[in-house]
Amino acid sequence: MRGVNAITFLVWAAPLVVRIQGQTTELQSCLSEAKNMKISLPTDDSYKNSSQPYNLRVSPAHGVIVYPNSVDDVSKVVLCAAQNKMTVSARSGGHSYAGYALSGDVVVDLSNLKNISVDSSGVAISQTGNLLGELAQSIWEQGQRALPHGTCPYVGTGGHALYGGFGLFSRTAGLLLDRVKAAEVVLANGSIVTASTTSNEDLFWALRGGGPSFGIVTSWTFNTLAAPATTVTYVINFASTLTEDDASQTFIIWQDFVRTLPNEMSMAVFFTSDGKGQMFTSFEGTYYGSEEQLKSILQALTASLPLNSTISTKTLGWLDGLVESDGNLNTNQPEKADTFYAKVIYGGAIASISSNATAFVHRNAFIVYQFYASTSNALPPFPDDGIMFVNNMVSAMQPNVTAAYANYIDPTLTETEWQSLYFGANIEKLKKIKAAIDPGNVFSFQQSIPV
Repeated sequence: MRGVNAITFLVWAAPLVVRIQGQTTELQSCLSEAKNMKISLPTDDSYKNSSQPYNLRVSPAHGVIVYPNSVDDVSKVVLCAAQNKMTVSARSGGHSYAGYALSGDVVVDLSNLKNISVDSSGVAISQTGNLLGELAQSIWEQGQRALPHGTCPYVGTGGHALYGGFGLFSRTAGLLLDRVKAAEVVLANGSIVTASTTSNEDLFWALRGGGPSFGIVTSWTFNTLAAPATTVTYVINFASTLTEDDASQTFIIWQDFVRTLPNEMSMAVFFTSDGKGQMFTSFEGTYYGSEEQLKSILQALTASLPLNSTISTKTLGWLDGLVESDGNLNTNQPEKADTFYAKVIYGGAIASISSNATAFVHRNAFIVYQFYASTSNALPPFPDDGIMFVNNMVSAMQPNVTAAYANYIDPTLTETEWQSLYFGANIEKLKKIKAAIDPGNVFSFQQSIPV
């Protein structure tokens, strides 16, 4: 395919209307009492930089970007926007594959809300301006605690938890949303409420898997876990690239093997084309136990593979294990953007939690398949045939896709498709909660829960 970097197979936008200047003026007037709150307008010289999405394939920004300094500021912004009939979106880390964090007439950037505290019982309260790297580092330093979450330190804790949040520790500890004890939320009328199992229960159910359609979560309360004593990271590499037949055989062997994995172990397989009809292939993951136990488990896999392979392992502490798998947790430097299209599907059928216990419906998912194609230099333009190329790969594997993960959001899906694939049978309950909490559809974007 022209212009696209070798596609990585990881198993594990419409035009927007620019609001008239009068609405922006009214919004600024309404916000005049909020001191020292930065506002970025589309007419500002700095707007191009402040509105840049992570995925340069999309260009969703068109509205005012506001940087509140407190929860009260967030409340004021939402109320002012609603009074001026402007839609609102929240940006935590800005990693939406479709750039939906930038889709509102008013974008509430939460990067100034950074408080994190951990009490003696291991309960952590983290404002949603924190990124995953910051959260992981802080809860370790405040008590050697851990949470299950994704592997990119720059991902925001807001959207990540709202749509699920899985990573290498999730087979042991579940999704990030499963560790949520409560949420502080700013609603469409500007009120600040707590959602939990005993307060605003419907809202609490919807927030855990239903996404940012119901309000702006300004902080999460997490039940953290004691960090595992050791993390063994491993990589299985082949001595050479694999032919398509060998790669197919390897994948089938892997699918059978991972069904026998203990919960303490994660494993991803990466297939990356070399552009010449062969595949670079590797197995990577973590094990929360001893290196001897890990090698014993892996022997059955390596013995059945079509070509010779080597196993590299490292035994590390929890934090060093995160750095090994995720990279540097420090997010002080700007993140490099990418230009890509990705698609994800679920497979398998092993359940541990009921599909209606939270809004996250895919409790029976066993394997996650991600297809990710980016340009060779990570810069635009993305080739015209790129989306079709990825979609055809998905169709070749599973012609009738039945489930997808909203944190890998796909803007090419129709309304019927994304509602079914992301939320399944839970969509009707989500619609009822949306109508009750946000009847004016203030928190609206291309794939928000409809009123």
